[in-house]
Amino acid sequence: MPLTLARTLSLARNVLPVLIACAAVALLVQNFIVLRENRDLRSRQSLPFIVEGARVRELAGLSLDGAARRVALPVLGSRLLVIAYSPGCPFCRANQSGWMSLERQLKQRGWNVIWLSRDPIEPTRDYCLKVGIPESEVLAEPSFRTYYQFGLEAVPNTMVVGPGGTVEKLWSGELRKDSLLRLSEYFGLGGITSQSRGRASDASMLQSAPALANLLAK
Repeated sequence: MPLTLARTLSLARNVLPVLIACAAVALLVQNFIVLRENRDLRSRQSLPFIVEGARVRELAGLSLDGAARRVALPVLGSRLLVIAYSPGCPFCRANQSGWMSLERQLKQRGWNVIWLSRDPIEPTRDYCLKVGIPESEVLAEPSFRTYYQFGLEAVPNTMVVGPGGTVEKLWSGELRKDSLLRLSEYFGLGGITSQSRGRASDASMLQSAPALANLLAK
């Protein structure tokens, strides 16, 4: 018995340094991962919320009747116009007449259009009824993945999403006359009417996210 105990103690003395070394390596690796994630987060925060060439994986939220809805992203040979807005955003309201003109002309050419509201159903429904946005084209209360990938921290955004969810073209902020001209040229339209009020600074365009904490909590 004493001999067995001695062997056990000897084995423990040999194994213990190995276990300590493994624990130290694991802790070092964990710290490295945390540092890298923090660096990546800072890098993402220094970039625009969404850019041309970005790839979105999901377009989901609630329809105005409260039902969950997931919109299929375009496949080869098709594209989708996504209008990202907030009912309470003054620059979104300034874009409204231009958006309606663009939507009307594109739908005549067979395009699909989604109005992506970052806000809850009630204010979104009220706004849509007021300005005439078709309820069947609206997504409200987007999923967190949709909120993040479509950069809904900053609205308004007018974007063309192509096959595979690639953002092929993006117009950020208020659509002034020069922006509307580029839109018309891009889509080959005769012209887009608008009641835009003029230039808006990038800083004032950034609207605070409504209830982002609620989205994270869902």
